[in-house]
Amino acid sequence: MNNVLNMAVPVFKGGLFLYSVVIIIITLSAVVVLMHRKVEIGHAMLAGSILLTALTVSSPLLFFQSVVATGRHPNTWEILVALFFVMCLEFQLRTSGLLDGLMSAARSKQISDKVLLAGIPAFLGFLPSMGGALFSAPMVENASRKYKMSPEQKTTVNYWFRHIWEFVNPITPSLLLVGQITHIALPDLIGSMGWFVVAAVVIGWIVCLSGLREVKEGKNENETAALSGEFVPLRKGMNSILLTAGPILLNLFLVVALHLAASASMAIVVMLMILVLKQKFANVRKMFRHGMDKKLLWGVGSVLLFQQVLQDTGILGGVVDMLETYRISPMIVAAALAFSSGILTGTSSGFVALSMPIIVALAPGDIATVTVGFVVGTAGQMLSPMHLCFLVTLKYFRADFTGSIKPIAIMEMMMIGLLFLRYGVFSRI
Repeated sequence: MNNVLNMAVPVFKGGLFLYSVVIIIITLSAVVVLMHRKVEIGHAMLAGSILLTALTVSSPLLFFQSVVATGRHPNTWEILVALFFVMCLEFQLRTSGLLDGLMSAARSKQISDKVLLAGIPAFLGFLPSMGGALFSAPMVENASRKYKMSPEQKTTVNYWFRHIWEFVNPITPSLLLVGQITHIALPDLIGSMGWFVVAAVVIGWIVCLSGLREVKEGKNENETAALSGEFVPLRKGMNSILLTAGPILLNLFLVVALHLAASASMAIVVMLMILVLKQKFANVRKMFRHGMDKKLLWGVGSVLLFQQVLQDTGILGGVVDMLETYRISPMIVAAALAFSSGILTGTSSGFVALSMPIIVALAPGDIATVTVGFVVGTAGQMLSPMHLCFLVTLKYFRADFTGSIKPIAIMEMMMIGLLFLRYGVFSRI
């Protein structure tokens, strides 16, 4: 535990551990309540950072140091710049008519709109990028027109199916990090967790799509063309498919093959699309204004600040110490530690970095314990109000936080139930 807590809180043996847990629960509960009351995510996370600083009896100077550290960290600007260009590309695909063209081409092949609803975010989920759900959100919006869907249902579909590859995608930083920390070969990890992809697809289809009802289609209007007023007519067929998938695949190539930062690769893709689409200067300016989404960027920045405050106050140390102190099954500790880390960080790499070193120390080389930790940690970060994909999807569809997170929680409970049955975790509790 850090010096601030050690000096500020006189407690009996074990009390500091409980104190840490209580502080984290209070802080996260406050953030969730604020978001439930429609408070902007940026404001809610800032309030959470301030509350966490106060509850740990930390100096106000520590909070301002966290602000400075967040602003100076290269990862902060990498994420913000990458998101800016993601918004720009989303604007290009949406207002150029390419998304409508893609949907028309798919429908001409008699592909079910339900398949499109699941398949589009799943396809784009191969590209591991912070807040990348923004890519598929406008396509899900398009594919959903045939059905009676609330903003919360669209949010759930887009968010869930984007993340079905978490367990097997070998280019995701989290899976690479697990392999490095545990010294377990990636093929073995993927083989151990591959069936969870099938489970995620089946559960997602049953919960999100099986009960959708069709609505009568109204007059067919080119909504995207009306939005831009400047672009060329709707592109159809293979041309629209190539121009829509091309930027995604090029970005994947630049990141994976050439090892470019996501911000740099997205900037290159957007600039090339300006040339391909022959955007006029006025439209480019409008695109940049769209990319500079202050609420979104402020929300992401506040999430990063909260993570910095978590680190600087040392509050996580108490949770880790508590789980190590009591004699509990390593598999139970792995699940509890990974889930809490996932909730706190909202990122797969974050919960892996926090939990896997402890899990390996408790059960070295045990692929079953590692699998339990990874799957439950994934559930935690999927339920975290700090997950950027969830944040940008909520923002895009203007959906309610509580109404969107409930079906995610139900599906994750089903996933964890299958996991616990598979490894006999219930018998260890």
